[in-house]
Amino acid sequence: MANNFVLTVSQLNNYIKSQLDSDLKLKGIFVKGEISNFKRNYSGHLYFSLKDKDSVVNVVMFRGFAERLRFEPENGLKVILSGNVTVYTPAGQYQIQGMSMQPDGIGALSLAYEQLKEKLEKEGLFDVSHKRSLPIAPKKIGVITSATGAVIQDIKNVVSRRYPLAEIVLCPVAVQGETAPPQLIAALKLFNSMEDVDVIIIGRGGGSLEDLYCFNDEQLIRQIYASKIPVISAVGHETDYTLCDFVADRRAPTPSAAAEIAVPDRIELINSLMLDYRIISGCVDDKIKKEYQGLDIISDKIKLLSSAGRFEKEKNAIETLSERIHTIISNRINSEKTDLNFMSEKIEALSPMRLLHRGYSVVQKNSNTISSVTQVLSGDKLTIKVSDGMIECCVENINNNGE
Repeated sequence: MANNFVLTVSQLNNYIKSQLDSDLKLKGIFVKGEISNFKRNYSGHLYFSLKDKDSVVNVVMFRGFAERLRFEPENGLKVILSGNVTVYTPAGQYQIQGMSMQPDGIGALSLAYEQLKEKLEKEGLFDVSHKRSLPIAPKKIGVITSATGAVIQDIKNVVSRRYPLAEIVLCPVAVQGETAPPQLIAALKLFNSMEDVDVIIIGRGGGSLEDLYCFNDEQLIRQIYASKIPVISAVGHETDYTLCDFVADRRAPTPSAAAEIAVPDRIELINSLMLDYRIISGCVDDKIKKEYQGLDIISDKIKLLSSAGRFEKEKNAIETLSERIHTIISNRINSEKTDLNFMSEKIEALSPMRLLHRGYSVVQKNSNTISSVTQVLSGDKLTIKVSDGMIECCVENINNNGE
């Protein structure tokens, strides 16, 4: 055998690898099987085997593809794998380089939902004991939803009708897609940093499982759990359930229902307050009556214990004091009358009308009183006010100093 036909192990494995890599029939194949020997490398790569009842094939899925999975692979799970057949030359083993994978018989999103729900439920994030009470009459409501959807309008309409005293503060966010979870988390943190927000509503309208899946994000669920402010989840329609619904303090079937949960009905509140007022008022009246009855009993006992002579003495003292007070008040009234009459006479003496009755008059030009000839000109119209009326006249001559 010639030396040039002797291959090293590496040459052989590389040759086989090149043959497999160049075979288009082994590119993008789909293989169905059950996961076994699953292992996640520290770098994020996945290593496992796919098996059926007769055979086994090794699989590697590098981190870039593994991060796109919507579920957590685990041993015993039946999946459909897409990838390329190749050879791992150091070991001389052929394997599949996985590019995508989905559960066989159940959607990836549904499986991921169930897996995460089970995990968080075991951690106690959905426990009823952790649920916070909602405020009876919130002053400020934080709403986390899209700025352009119908959700915010529905919430505003319900709140303005039921309890217009509440203020609504909107934090607009994306409610679908990969950018939604970080925005939803940031909005929750923002409202929790504000001291005057009483309750938070987080939600969106209906949609498919994929549309609503951002509300199943693990970090978002943990942020709702950590919120200091009560949270109402209003995601989708009545039949839609997300993990937000389980961790929130209250779940509402629709955004409009969330608004009804968040605020009281003002009419019911007024009726309740009126009922409380009547109950309290009745209690106060009963208390007063009882106190009066007790006072009457004490008064009767005092009368029985008091001697007749002492009672008569006290009575005389009261009558004497009453007469003195009456005399003081009468004298004060008479004194005030005298002072009033005196002031009236002084005012009357200074009254311009008294001067008019004595024959004097008041001359005015354009409602201004004339006190000097320098204030008028020949031809001016003057008004002369006498005791019983007014005289209109016209100036013909003006004499200075009687000249």
